Amino acid sequence: MSMNTKVENWRDIGKSLEELLRPQTYPLAVKLVKDESEFPEGTRRPEQKIAVCQGLTLSRRFGSTMGITEKDSGCPAASLNYGWTKIADESMMLQFFLGAGYVSNETAAKTLLENMDRLELGKYRGVVISSLTRTKIAPDVILVYGNPAQIMRLIQGAMYKEGKKLKIELLGLAVSCTGGIIRAFNTGECQVAIPGTGDRAFALTYDNEMLFAIPAAKAEEIISGMKGQRLVKYPIPTPLLMPPPFPGL
Repeated sequence: MSMNTKVENWRDIGKSLEELLRPQTYPLAVKLVKDESEFPEGTRRPEQKIAVCQGLTLSRRFGSTMGITEKDSGCPAASLNYGWTKIADESMMLQFFLGAGYVSNETAAKTLLENMDRLELGKYRGVVISSLTRTKIAPDVILVYGNPAQIMRLIQGAMYKEGKKLKIELLGLAVSCTGGIIRAFNTGECQVAIPGTGDRAFALTYDNEMLFAIPAAKAEEIISGMKGQRLVKYPIPTPLLMPPPFPGL
């Protein structure tokens, strides 16, 4: 199978997700790369340092294909967790956690840091983010932002084959880039995430948005599962009262 055929297959998966869920923003294809030489032609590079979550917003709202490397990253947490920053720089993160009031003491800060999802140091030097329906890369992880009802449909799709419940871990910060992308990549399991501080303060994630991360190998299975669920689709139908209940009529 040629690379063009593979990319077309992923675009078709994106179209299926959009048809089944009608999300407000594009589902995303995310690929971890060894270095920027793997960025596809036409990849947009940041003109200044940005956070990975901001790159996700640019792709899902405007359809841009974004390429972010260690030199583009303006987020210490992402730089550490993507393996772009040496482990010796952990002390800066501990002080940040304490200064921001995320935790009560240094021991708690160390526990929080240990609980964050990470990639191997230096293994991947960049990330490509593309809207799935027009992706230029075969993704490692697919991200879908949606409201709780849309995320419910994705959960149902993930449970359809074996009936197993999803197990999730929640963290109130660095969520989309770590608890979404990295955790799904490392575990090979779907992840439900509540966007964190950075997503909302820097990447303009809306209050009603949640995140569903799909390891690429499970994408077709989830789509089949959503199609198999026959009780409700999205949008969820509500009763249409006829005649309209105007008072006194």
